[in-house]
Amino acid sequence: MVRLEGISKSFGPIKAVDDVTLHIRKAAITILTGADGAGKSTLFKMLVGLAKKDSGAILLNGEDIRGDYSRVTSICGYMPERFSLYTDLSVEENMDFFAAVQQVPGRRREELKKRLLERTGMEPFRRRRAGDLSGGMKQKLALSSILLSSPQLIILDEPTTGVDPLSRIEFFAIIEDLKREGRTVVMSTPYLDEAEKGDYIVFIKNGRVMRQDSIAGLRGSFPARLFRILPRGNVFEAMQAIAADPGLAGQAHIRGKFIRYLQTGPENLGRRIPHLEMTEEEPSLEDMYIYYERRP
Repeated sequence: MVRLEGISKSFGPIKAVDDVTLHIRKAAITILTGADGAGKSTLFKMLVGLAKKDSGAILLNGEDIRGDYSRVTSICGYMPERFSLYTDLSVEENMDFFAAVQQVPGRRREELKKRLLERTGMEPFRRRRAGDLSGGMKQKLALSSILLSSPQLIILDEPTTGVDPLSRIEFFAIIEDLKREGRTVVMSTPYLDEAEKGDYIVFIKNGRVMRQDSIAGLRGSFPARLFRILPRGNVFEAMQAIAADPGLAGQAHIRGKFIRYLQTGPENLGRRIPHLEMTEEEPSLEDMYIYYERRP
């Protein structure tokens, strides 16, 4: 549906986005993940015309938009990291305001508003002031507000940051419903467990794409084997010993009481770690991200 080709953006000496090519597929959930400052928000701002790209092209359905961002914004709902709700207005009043801004006709507005309030579980709170809502409710209200225009393309910039676990689950249930309706969703998140819910994953570091593929594709092309190791004694002391071993340094990380060792060569050097048990496992998205993030 949307393709970014060779997109770059600098702010003075800082290269925020560096020659990024990215495919956002129709009726799928594409998730960008990476550390803060990786360039995720800047990419989204360039996509909707809020930041000017230095180079590259944005293609919509195979055609270069050539600076006509209305071609994207006319079909898109964009929820920035800090969506500006009016805290003194009620839930319903906020939705009425955003519907008016998006020029949604009155009858259509009421139908959509009713449906969205029910879908998000916000119906009982329609008269509550937005400033009195929890973090999760505010995000659901923000999502409802951008959905009033019935966008084909939905762009969400870290929509669950600071949201409680239950609200995060509810939020993703709504996102899955939107995909089933044929909507295209692209979102960013710093949470790798959330990224697992995407159809396509994009790992970003320092403004560059490290890897992008489906989760099955990422696993199929992953060049390392993963071993879960229960060390003898203290896990932190074991990690100190690993850091001092040239063959193991940078190849392991902690998760709970276990060490997760990534074997990148022909030999399982994890056997050097004094351990009670060692089990080979399928790598998680977190394991794969750590592997690529540590590569130069």
